[in-house]
Amino acid sequence: MTLAWEKWYPILLKEWKSFLDKAPDVSPIHRTDHVLRVWKRSKILCEKMGGDLEVMVAVVMLHDLARHHGLEIHGKESAEMAKPVLERIGFPNEKIGSVLDAIAAHDYTTPGSERKSLESRILYDIDKIDAFGAVGILRHIIYYYEKKGLSIDEILKMLEKRWNGIVLGESRELAKRDYDYIYDFFVRLKEEVEVEG
Repeated sequence: MTLAWEKWYPILLKEWKSFLDKAPDVSPIHRTDHVLRVWKRSKILCEKMGGDLEVMVAVVMLHDLARHHGLEIHGKESAEMAKPVLERIGFPNEKIGSVLDAIAAHDYTTPGSERKSLESRILYDIDKIDAFGAVGILRHIIYYYEKKGLSIDEILKMLEKRWNGIVLGESRELAKRDYDYIYDFFVRLKEEVEVEG
């Protein structure tokens, strides 16, 4: 028996990849590999916590659409872009609002009170958690250190802020090892690159 989310996964992934092929300003740290990592962890939490996997798969696959239009704060715009996609592919109409609400509320600037559903809280946490671990190190070096020119101290503060902003205890359990790994890496990097002269 095929579960509802299993039906939508390949359809939504195809939509995502097609969108990415045409996007005007592709973010190097928000490509398909990011979406797939977020899905893997979101699925684990959603199953564990009794969430709606059909909503969750759509939320994850479409949450960064506007990020590839050069917008760092992009939740509401991504939701606007996701709506016609969901309607065109025939996603269950009664669940579209839940998908769009979760996408719209996933920016770090959005007040937590706007993340009303379990799926929106899972997306918020897991999207931020993807910046931890070995992949997180690569993302931070590519984007924040090289492109944005942030110091290692600024990166460490950002990592602490991300960790402190995680909403669900289950998310913390899932991410603790990866958070410790990336934090320790940047502490050590700071020690090695900041030599006194």
